[in-house]
Amino acid sequence: MLRPLNIALRHPAGFTLLEVLMVVLVVGILSSIVLLNINLGGPERRMADETERLASVLSLAAEEAVMQNREYGLLLEEQAYHFLCFDEKKQKWRGCTETPFLSHDLPEGLELRLMSGQKLRLPQKKAKQQLTLNPEKISAINAEGGETLKDDMTAPVLEPDVLLLSSGEGIAVELQIRVRENPLQHTVIRLDEIGRVSVGDKASPSGEASAP
Repeated sequence: MLRPLNIALRHPAGFTLLEVLMVVLVVGILSSIVLLNINLGGPERRMADETERLASVLSLAAEEAVMQNREYGLLLEEQAYHFLCFDEKKQKWRGCTETPFLSHDLPEGLELRLMSGQKLRLPQKKAKQQLTLNPEKISAINAEGGETLKDDMTAPVLEPDVLLLSSGEGIAVELQIRVRENPLQHTVIRLDEIGRVSVGDKASPSGEASAP
């Protein structure tokens, strides 16, 4: 006589509270590790982002100068940079008001330097105004777009450190963005004589550091 098979039906068991807590704990630990790595790599990541931004806007300004027959300039600060436009009517520089060329501050911990290149003057016909650096140049540029300077004798005068001429000609320059606490961590932005922009991580042998 055949005995009936006693087959026990097993239902899948759910997760216990302990297992759920263990999963939450593991996810929390992994998240902390990821956030720690992001914070440790923060300055380098911000440096790369700022280098890409400046190189892109610098390249755009060089193209706009030729296409619009307009003179552009770049004024450097240790932790900021400002694009200037030459006002033909008033024969003076003013902060550019176009969105891509608004004044820009570098994130905390980064600094900008002009490594090589000499200042290029405007052609004589556009150089009626003698341009000299002024300690008050920061306050003269509106952070939201660079309002033009007041038309009075007490207004500070702006002079760009880098010129982007409508002729397409210029002087090769090298700019460096670096981590303040570790200057060895840096990137270099190069602008050649015909307005082409490139990015690297080493300055040319002839490049000498100079204060912006």
